[in-house]
Amino acid sequence: MDLKLLKKSLETDDLKEVEHLLDVVGTKQVKEAIPLLLEFLKRTNNHQLRNQIALCLSDIGCDEVVKPIIDMINNPKTLGNRGTLLYSLEPFECSEHLDSLVHHLITGNFEVQAEAFQLIQAMKGRIPNEMLVKSIEALKDELSELERKHNVLSETLERLYSFKQI
Repeated sequence: MDLKLLKKSLETDDLKEVEHLLDVVGTKQVKEAIPLLLEFLKRTNNHQLRNQIALCLSDIGCDEVVKPIIDMINNPKTLGNRGTLLYSLEPFECSEHLDSLVHHLITGNFEVQAEAFQLIQAMKGRIPNEMLVKSIEALKDELSELERKHNVLSETLERLYSFKQI
């Protein structure tokens, strides 16, 4: 694989050429491309390109890509475009990133919540006790807030129905 050609395509945002090259890199699991791909994963502002790079890194399958992908998921510039980044982590053990996954489970849109849930469900590793307790507390707090909202909305709905004339 010619990494210079891949770099040139990434620099010019030639999405069609990049998509083809990333497919080759992912299929052949070209580990030598990882540093270049991680550089562009962090650098690009093109969400489509970032997603393609993350999926390619997922296909290559080296654990060293998990932290940089998590860092991008947590980066404000990916807000609204995190679902595919989370999906790209499915082949990996993400237990050491439980706190980030719980945060996105609570705050993310439907796709982000679904992907974070899948990653949490697939965990098999050991989770540090402090992170586990913090994550449990965050989920309990969110459930309490949802219950409060549910009660307020239910009472408001009942009150509005009371105004209905038959």
